[in-house]
Amino acid sequence: MAGELLPASLPAGRQAPQAICKPLDTIKMRQISNISIGLLLLILASSCENAVTKVSQVADEPRLSGVIDDYLNAWEVNGKFNGSVLIAKGDSILYNKSFGFANRELNVASSESTKYLIGSITKPFTAYGILLLEHQGKLSLNDKLAKFLPEFPNAEQISIKQLLTHRSGITDYHQFKGWEENAKLSPSPQSTLSTLLPRPSIFEPGERFSYTNSGYIILGLIIEQVSGLSYSQFIQSAIAEPLGLSNTGVASNINMIENLASGYRTTPRETIKPAYINYNQPYASGNMYSTPSDLWKFTQAVVHSTLLSPEKTTEIFNIEKYYGYGWGIRDFNGIKAYGHYGAMNGFVGAITYIPDGKFFICFLTNDDNTPEYSITEDLVKIIDGKDVALPKKTVLIELTENMKSKVTGDYLVKKGDTLSVFELDNKLYMQETGQIKHELFPIDSLEFELTLFEFKVVFSEPINTYSDTLKFVGKSNLRAKRITVPNKTYKQ
Repeated sequence: MAGELLPASLPAGRQAPQAICKPLDTIKMRQISNISIGLLLLILASSCENAVTKVSQVADEPRLSGVIDDYLNAWEVNGKFNGSVLIAKGDSILYNKSFGFANRELNVASSESTKYLIGSITKPFTAYGILLLEHQGKLSLNDKLAKFLPEFPNAEQISIKQLLTHRSGITDYHQFKGWEENAKLSPSPQSTLSTLLPRPSIFEPGERFSYTNSGYIILGLIIEQVSGLSYSQFIQSAIAEPLGLSNTGVASNINMIENLASGYRTTPRETIKPAYINYNQPYASGNMYSTPSDLWKFTQAVVHSTLLSPEKTTEIFNIEKYYGYGWGIRDFNGIKAYGHYGAMNGFVGAITYIPDGKFFICFLTNDDNTPEYSITEDLVKIIDGKDVALPKKTVLIELTENMKSKVTGDYLVKKGDTLSVFELDNKLYMQETGQIKHELFPIDSLEFELTLFEFKVVFSEPINTYSDTLKFVGKSNLRAKRITVPNKTYKQ
């Protein structure tokens, strides 16, 4: 499924197109290409070679809270923000507030003590665990996978360092058909990896960067093997307890988590419960929970070298261009930052650390339709004193027969890959070749909104009855020409 535009499902840790930087054109995430789950990534707009902008002085701090309130309230009114936010500068909290409900059915308000599933924000913890074991002399980052999982294909060529930086070539298990159904079962990490055996790699180890949750599942198994503890026990004893992270841990299929928010998925029409996912499947790539306050403490510990040496801290963030040891390396229009995005069914989150000014930005929500990339970018702009546009409220309109007749048909992305727009049960859907369908919610006669994606689908004005072109407008920019209409096929 390499090259797919739409993910097979909402991953446990999504990623999306980030920027506009050419170096990332080959690794576009969730909305435009290799879809991983946890798929972040992390890298919000990654490393364009821009001049560095200074953000050492936050713009008008007394004004900051009001601006952020106005901005986040607008998203909340639009049904796209329900969670907790913390923004800090150095050791001082600039903003700390919760929005909406931790449990909508019981009217339990979100609060500072509300815990959220953090999806792929688990990866910085997993990477830190590996580095702690290295610090203890129990492994080397140059160790080959064969030392731990000798039966895995290419194990003699894949190093721990390559697993940490997503340069192992190991296929992301979300690329395989049926992983969503498997998520409803009770797989072990080993059973998830067994699905890789027919096609374990997509390139030679070290050849390039490609985000893969599978690599971090393997790192979790290495932690267990080397430490003699379960992944959950290790995270608790080696990281959470020493750093005082009392609201952080590994989610369990068995034990209840006190103050854990309920997850939701909001569409322009309704709010629903997301599909079930077994925590054993994402495992060390995305099965932890936390709060913004704990993630701030953890980030401070990482950047201040609390448990590791300053030299190792430098290595964490500088070992590679796009992704360090568990942290995405970002560039927000010249502002250098490190961070990670995360998503689990019903949850979305983001952490961002800006070394110039020592700013930390975190939000965690219990609605997986939260536009995490847009919100992260805008919050960076706000603390930099720049104006941002408030989101407009989505107003759903009636889907008419005339509207459907103008846009239904197939649109060519590239040879062998089309976007089909069709009606089902009086609703309109879009489906990419080999992927699941996504409903198109009408907000204008030729403009539609999707859930889980930060772009709209806009069709061209009809020519001889039918729209000729489909466009993505927003975080992903794509144009596809019509190749079929009812009872007629265009030449490709």
